[in-house]
Amino acid sequence: MAFIDWTDDFQIGIQTIDDQHRVLVEIVNKFDENARKGKGSKIMNEMLSELIQYTTEHFTHEEGLLKEAKYPKLKQHESQHRQLLERVEKLQYDFNDKDRRITKDVRDFLKFWLINHILKEDKAYVDSLSAKV
Repeated sequence: MAFIDWTDDFQIGIQTIDDQHRVLVEIVNKFDENARKGKGSKIMNEMLSELIQYTTEHFTHEEGLLKEAKYPKLKQHESQHRQLLERVEKLQYDFNDKDRRITKDVRDFLKFWLINHILKEDKAYVDSLSAKV
């Protein structure tokens, strides 16, 4: 059973964004699977780097579409993106510099943030964006 099961509820109806969200879910699932198998300390830095890199690409794409659509809450959305990236970068720093453990709390945070962000924040821009896409 996957850590996060992709359901139709996650789809916002914009194919590129939905495809990117699927990849993010896959990355978090792979992250969780490796941590549960005890492989965490061996590959966690690599997995966190992958998450940061792909999330940055996704956010850049999404923010570009929102800017083009003149989404009124763009600044707030960008701020949420920055906060997540800062948090994941700090997790990576702590992993590399301090205790080299990825706890269930970290995995739960990533799951909660991704699901909450897609279902609430991203769904909020659908009307603004779908008119432009």
